[in-house]
Order: sequence, then C-alpha cells, then structure tokens
Amino acid sequence: MVVAMARTTLSVPTEVRDTFAAVAASRNTTMLALLEEAARRLEREEAMRQATVSYERLANEDPAAFAEYLAEAREWDALAADGLGDAREEFPEYNS
Repeated sequence: MVVAMARTTLSVPTEVRDTFAAVAASRNTTMLALLEEAARRLEREEAMRQATVSYERLANEDPAAFAEYLAEAREWDALAADGLGDAREEFPEYNS
C-alpha cells in the first residue's frame, strides 16, 4: 500500500532556508527530516509550556487545590519506591 502525504509550499527567508540546509548537511540528513524533527520538538515544548501555564494558573487561582495536588504527587513518588533520587536534586537548574 502506498500512502501519499499531502504537501505544501512554504515561503521562508533565504537565511532560514540556508540555516536548515547547513544543519541538515552537517547531520547528513535531508531538510525535510530536519523540519519534521523540529516540528516534533516544538510540539513537545508547546505541550510542556501549556502544562506549566496550567500549573501556574492553578497555583495562583486555587493555592489549596495546588497544595493538594503536590501532596498527592509526593505520595505517588513515595509509592514508586524505585530508589531514584529527587528530580529537584538531579536537575537544580529547573528549580525555581
């Protein structure tokens, strides 16, 4: 079975095209593969951004509910008993 993907043309500044071409060449891949990778990364980043905004909104609008959420998360962490350290210790650069 052959699956055809819809295609479109995208007009970008020459500098952007050249940047993608240079990075693709340095990775020995195609610009399309590089664009697909970038799109997947941006999609993950956007999902994390939206989650962070939701947590911040909950913390600001309903501090009690947010505290309850954090307490439950700590309980689940304790149940895991996987012997792994605390992410706050492992990634201090992300602690605020």
